[in-house]
Amino acid sequence: MGTRAPSASLYTFTETRIDLEALDQGSVVQVQLPASRGSHSQRRILSTTAGSASFSNEETYSRGFLASASSIYFSRLNKHPRSFLWRVLENNKVLELRATDLRKTENIKAEATVILQLGFPSAIRKGGVALADDGGDALCVFVLTKSNDLFTLTIPNKSFYNVTSLEEDAGKWCNTFRPSSFVLSTPHRLVAGSPGQLVVALADGKLLTLNRKDGRDGSIWQERSYHDGKWGSSLRGLINWQGNNTVRYDGIVLDPNAAIAVDFSPSRSHLLTVCANHTFKIWNLARSSNVFSMDLLGQRREPQDISRMMLDPGRPEILRVFEADGAIAGDEYYAITYSPHDGGQFKIWAIRDADRGKLGVRFLHSDDALRPPDPDSDPESKTVWKVADFKVGGGTQGSGMNFWLLMRSNKRYKTYNLSFDLVDLPAAWNDKWVLAATETLSQTQPPQLSLSGPQDASEIWLEYLLYPGRYTRTLLETALSIYRSARKLTSPEDAKATLEERLSSAMMAQVLSQSMKDAADSGTPFAQYRESLQQEWGLFYQEVQDLDRLTWQPLTLTFDESFGMPCLVFAGGCALIRGCGQVEAIARNTSAAWQELPEFFEVPSIEDGSERMPILPQELSILIEGAAAFTRTFSAPFRHDCHKLLSSELWQDPVYSVADRIGNYYEHCGFAEEVTDSAIDSLKDTLGPLGSFEGLTSDHFLAIIKRLPHSMATGESSLVSTKLGLKVLVRGAQEMLNLHAQILFDLLMVVVFIEVEAHEEVMSESNLSTSDVFMALSEQMQVYKFMQWLASSVWAGQDRPRKSPDENAIPNKQAGAGLTVLESLFAADVRPQPRNGHFQSGFLTDTTQDLLLHTLGGNYPSVTLDRVLVFVQCNLLKQGDTDLASDFAQFQPTTAWSIYIRGRLHLKLGEIAEAAMCFKKAAYKMAAKQSFPGPNQQDGRGSESEKNQAAQHYHNASAELLSLKEAGYLAKGLPKYYTHIMHLFQDASYPSSAGDFARLAIQFASESSELLTFLLKSLFTSSLQTSDIQSAYTSLVRLPKEEQGKLLPELVKALLTLPNGASQLLELPWPAHFHAAIDEELADARRHSQMSSSNPTTASTPRDRRKILAAWRLRHGDFRGAAAALYPQLQSLVSQHQKGKQKAGVISQSKIGGSRNSNEGTVQGHRGVDEAYLSVINLMACIDSGEQEKKEAWLLSNADGGKRRVVTVDDVKKGWQKELDRRSVVEGGRWGFGMAGDEMDLEYIVSIFPA
Repeated sequence: MGTRAPSASLYTFTETRIDLEALDQGSVVQVQLPASRGSHSQRRILSTTAGSASFSNEETYSRGFLASASSIYFSRLNKHPRSFLWRVLENNKVLELRATDLRKTENIKAEATVILQLGFPSAIRKGGVALADDGGDALCVFVLTKSNDLFTLTIPNKSFYNVTSLEEDAGKWCNTFRPSSFVLSTPHRLVAGSPGQLVVALADGKLLTLNRKDGRDGSIWQERSYHDGKWGSSLRGLINWQGNNTVRYDGIVLDPNAAIAVDFSPSRSHLLTVCANHTFKIWNLARSSNVFSMDLLGQRREPQDISRMMLDPGRPEILRVFEADGAIAGDEYYAITYSPHDGGQFKIWAIRDADRGKLGVRFLHSDDALRPPDPDSDPESKTVWKVADFKVGGGTQGSGMNFWLLMRSNKRYKTYNLSFDLVDLPAAWNDKWVLAATETLSQTQPPQLSLSGPQDASEIWLEYLLYPGRYTRTLLETALSIYRSARKLTSPEDAKATLEERLSSAMMAQVLSQSMKDAADSGTPFAQYRESLQQEWGLFYQEVQDLDRLTWQPLTLTFDESFGMPCLVFAGGCALIRGCGQVEAIARNTSAAWQELPEFFEVPSIEDGSERMPILPQELSILIEGAAAFTRTFSAPFRHDCHKLLSSELWQDPVYSVADRIGNYYEHCGFAEEVTDSAIDSLKDTLGPLGSFEGLTSDHFLAIIKRLPHSMATGESSLVSTKLGLKVLVRGAQEMLNLHAQILFDLLMVVVFIEVEAHEEVMSESNLSTSDVFMALSEQMQVYKFMQWLASSVWAGQDRPRKSPDENAIPNKQAGAGLTVLESLFAADVRPQPRNGHFQSGFLTDTTQDLLLHTLGGNYPSVTLDRVLVFVQCNLLKQGDTDLASDFAQFQPTTAWSIYIRGRLHLKLGEIAEAAMCFKKAAYKMAAKQSFPGPNQQDGRGSESEKNQAAQHYHNASAELLSLKEAGYLAKGLPKYYTHIMHLFQDASYPSSAGDFARLAIQFASESSELLTFLLKSLFTSSLQTSDIQSAYTSLVRLPKEEQGKLLPELVKALLTLPNGASQLLELPWPAHFHAAIDEELADARRHSQMSSSNPTTASTPRDRRKILAAWRLRHGDFRGAAAALYPQLQSLVSQHQKGKQKAGVISQSKIGGSRNSNEGTVQGHRGVDEAYLSVINLMACIDSGEQEKKEAWLLSNADGGKRRVVTVDDVKKGWQKELDRRSVVEGGRWGFGMAGDEMDLEYIVSIFPA
């Protein structure tokens, strides 16, 4: 092998980044630990926070949210949780711990989402954190502080499930110990071999082992020190040597023999170290001796060379120990080291018997210089790249192993992978390195707006910044605080304002505070406002980018050996490395890369069974490259128009031919004005290897579509994703969706252009059918637009209930808030598949693709896209999220089922006319008995079980939006369907519309059926609520007689409350058998009085009802009854005149000298009495006219409240004559005072005496 560094240009992996925001509200527990001599009472929970915070500036953000050191510990035990992320925060004084399992078995219901933040009394040493698994239900954490205290924390696993566990028996889980060796030697690095075995590398070059017996806490450890046996080693512990070969690190001076990297052998019988003086050593722990020592590169160094070869103590990731059983006979295990000297080299050490020294340890592939890949192949580049970390693992018997390498240059980094066989490593080292792509959501191009376009800058920027997973809330809050402070903007008065509202108000406040002096020169004030607003958003975006770059500084590379999962740990997040899907791999690599290394990634060629040559990956890469370069020439307004018009084109029923649709789209978007000649020439040049436009075939485009995921795993799995696992799946799905959708859009634009601009030459010399390709791409775009909406729309309602058997578990506040619709509705149903010997990084990609396919119905052909779209809409409606449902309506198909659900949305929004129109439009198909596929659908008949099956079908298809009772009305004919719609409007309190659909149902209902009776009663009720008396009357007369008797009083009551109710009562053609009941209802004065007093808005008074009763009886020829109804009113009027309105015996001066108005009122009172007498006399005269002359007309009366008595017409006439006489006496002034038989009521006289 040559001495050149290998290169890599093929991307076969990609990152999926996840932030470290708390998964649940109130899940961050802060605990302050005591000093070594403190009391146990100091161990207390300081606070339980919501998990998100804001910082005032970049410094506080870095200190409180970004880690100075971090890694992930993976337990070898198969339990949950088994992986833990630890981070050092707050100037190295806080250690944060959280579980990071992505999956668990289905029998574990609780979620380990608690985040522990442990505060230490002094700063944690760099390299002073180690974790171990005690094999039980606890995690052992060991921490070395700068006060030389060793903290032993035995944290129960249940502490990651609920927030109160650490309050129990606090003294048992936190202990401190200060080794006596630390008096003379300063600790430098801590490594844990097991919960009872620790190794501390000391600054003077010694090693200190700490052991404790099983069951002992961390307050007592047995110490044992190691050194190389040379005389200088003992003196170094007593004398502070600071010669030329020492190195200062983290405030201490390190001896050249100080171990900067330490690891145990698999059996933990030996200790392997790399020292600062570029030496690899092996120690026998039982004999406390150094059994092997050699230069990292196997070279003999002169003493004067030591200072030149010293290693950086801040880079401990230069030693890894791994096993490869059976790879080479006799070898027990292997170690791999890295030296940055001599151009940088890796060395693999094969250890057969370490105690035999050089006879038992040898270089593997000693003749080969294993140099790290060169991230920058440009010989003129001055960029310096360093090996930041590496991991080795996987494979069986030395075959199929993986070498993961992290290279870093300042804030830039690259992740490499090498798949190799241990025996043949040199053959793969130079040529088989591949890369992991780093394109993430936060690296998406920011919005580019045109100042002349219709788009609102704030709306577009908020959509970009608040896209789920792009930036954390903590980052945005901090950026907003920095932005406000720099511009001295005051905080909003509304403390409950959302982040979106506060961002908008800050930008607007800054724009309005700027001077508008140059408005006349730069354009209209509104144009100046738009430009300033766009500039302010751009400045805020720079603040966000600065914080984002700090957040994603790589710290370490971790590798889960049990599952083969690599993961990058950043200052403020993590990135899981997964394998690329086939389209991802084609899109992320150039055609040149495929031509150089086509065999190292298994993307099969596309063969269609014909004799034509199969399509190779590099051909597809050329097409994708050309299409992407073509659309990059689009301006921001033009790109916006293309997307907007494409969205409307995709979801409209096609009216025109495909060619016409392409032409219309081309014209409406304005391709002719936008696409330049240079863009066309560039596209032709890029497609040149394929033969330019003429060489394109339909197979090129369809081959890319075939490489999109189309089938999901079918195996059974007992695993479920954790909340963190769901978050990872959604982030991976978002990135995959955005990439695939962009590819489809680019290809579609090329097809549109070729169809219009190069149609003739393509059709004459090419096998490209633009119409077929356009339709195929459009169908895929439909799918991806829908899935993108799911992945970007934040759920405002409640997600599925996540119950925990632990009553102390974290309360699931705002369940579903902040989740995407994709995660809430679909992600939990996708089960991770078991590893089965493969790398989990590949299975993460498979599970992500399964999630996308699950949203489309999975492997069930009967589940169409239309059904899925309606299913999602039903979920949104069921949760009451009308905002999302209204936005999602753009994706709804034109099926009857979809139109019906759209009607439910309109009804929810109170848009009654639109709802009614949708329900009517969907009626015939939703009511048809063939609408649900069943065994007897051909003849429209079905058994009772089939009917129940149809109800269950709609119940499930609607995500239980329709109850089983509601679903039972569908697919059972129009009467049932319209009855169901009537119920919907009734429940929503819209009686008018309920009545309309009741009438429709009645039109199709069978006569003499229970349903018809029910509908008539419902229509009757709705009509009364809307005062539609005619409709209520019509419904009533059609009802059976037993139902009529029950409802008739309600109709009479309703009539009495209406202003024109009396006339309607008299005009309606009442059947004869109604007369007696109506008369009885009108005559019931007690009930009328109660109704009048309970309903102040009643239109008629008791006196009016007596008139109505009289009119009713007169209408039907009952003169005596009419007179009897009016007689009490007559008595009442006479009584009022006789008693007057003043108190007895009091004559008001105002009455005696009353005004003209008083006189007019008296005249009106006389007229009322006269009319009453005339009415009663005339009615009784009519009674008399119908009888024999000898008989006198009469009526029965108890108007005075006494017994009933007979009143004749003569009695009435005499009463009226008496009344007239009394008026005559008063008017003539002839009245007596105190004379017997001639006494008159003075008050009565005054009341009627004219002024």
